[in-house]
Amino acid sequence: MKKDVKDRLLIRSIEAHKRILAEGQNVDLESLGFEKDTPIDRVLQYNAFTILTKLNFGQDQSVNAKSASTKYLSDLIKEESDIEVIIEKLIAYREQNVNS
Repeated sequence: MKKDVKDRLLIRSIEAHKRILAEGQNVDLESLGFEKDTPIDRVLQYNAFTILTKLNFGQDQSVNAKSASTKYLSDLIKEESDIEVIIEKLIAYREQNVNS
């Protein structure tokens, strides 16, 4: 868990995912490191893939934009603001639902 909290790519991906979900079409993608005209759906899919992969979710959950893990990730980010708590809950979710 401590290692995950220090992973800059993971943290930046979660922060970007949070901003996009909060701001929707009004988000400044360039400030997040993406090209201006990149479709938001692609950025969300990339962020979800990065987050889930970094937290060792299986490929079937990380790659599939419609997987239960991706949906859980987006729902969790909408309701939780603390990045550490998000990571903890995702790891608990993975251990309980994905790897069982």
